Amino acid sequence: MTPKLTSEMREALLQQPGQPVTVEDDQTHLHYVLLPLSVYQRVRLIFGDESFDVTDTYAAQSAVAGAAGWDDPEMDVYDQYDVHRKTP
Repeated sequence: MTPKLTSEMREALLQQPGQPVTVEDDQTHLHYVLLPLSVYQRVRLIFGDESFDVTDTYAAQSAVAGAAGWDDPEMDVYDQYDVHRKTP
């Protein structure tokens, strides 16, 4: 069973499109967050039992680092940073 939104919840969601909306259970006084399913699907690994493999992020990390200039040949010197470091 999927619970349905109340008119009050729907109005709050319309006032903050695409943003999380905090709601309170008037009986337990617990607070909950309503958010669009698309947002939840992007962050669900944080909440679930699904395993997370950091290697799944390598392609994105490489693309971002490259766009930031880390693929410039002059940056290769950082690959041997410890070799050139003076020892005490």
